[in-house]
Amino acid sequence: MRAIPGESAVTVLVVGASSTAIEAIEAAGHTVRTGVPADLDAESGDGDPDPDFEAVVAIGESALLAVARRRPSIPVLPVDVPIGPDGADRRAIGAALAGEAPEHASPVLSVSVDGETIERAVMDVTLVTTEPARISEYAVHRTNGRVAAFRADGVVVATPAGSHGYAAAAGGPTFVPGTEAFSIVPIAPFHTQSSQWVVDTGPLSLSVLRDEGEVSLLVDDTDRGVVDPNQRVRLEVDDYVRTLRP
Repeated sequence: MRAIPGESAVTVLVVGASSTAIEAIEAAGHTVRTGVPADLDAESGDGDPDPDFEAVVAIGESALLAVARRRPSIPVLPVDVPIGPDGADRRAIGAALAGEAPEHASPVLSVSVDGETIERAVMDVTLVTTEPARISEYAVHRTNGRVAAFRADGVVVATPAGSHGYAAAAGGPTFVPGTEAFSIVPIAPFHTQSSQWVVDTGPLSLSVLRDEGEVSLLVDDTDRGVVDPNQRVRLEVDDYVRTLRP
């Protein structure tokens, strides 16, 4: 995989809208090519970067999610999201594209239900009762056995990139870039002293233990349908996306 060359101008694919971010990139002496995540398909198929650009700037969460799911082999700079600089921060954007920002490999999860792949998750995966404030019972397993079982409104599993979002709002820890771990956080647990868990990035499975009402599966906050008590949601690292974190 090709790194961003230090102290030289590069051509940058910009996905998402932010005139200030584009101005910051151009002010740093780089060439901007605006586009869509599908523009990455040419370079992602065989692992060789498209010669037309050396980096991707993803502006906003929706752009970051779409870009990360395309399996880019070139670095991604997230902008206007909790894990990246503000679009108006010319210094940070310029430094990142000059090769001065640390590069971290962020895990992307394959999410499957009963063996059928549903989606790829960049930030988090959540099971939550479809009806607000309705409690159900959940279990979390790893390959070597059960991690926990608890009653709560739901449970969220967050990657390091997603630990600043829904999981943090539910009281979970936030991870520094490069952390090789997932957080498992109950949502509004029945027992207020309920634990949270930090585990390595090995495979996990989530399940609903009681048929007390519909439970929805959310992948990066997008509803992917109802999970029944006899079904198992499996989470497994499928790939990594290279992110620049100034």
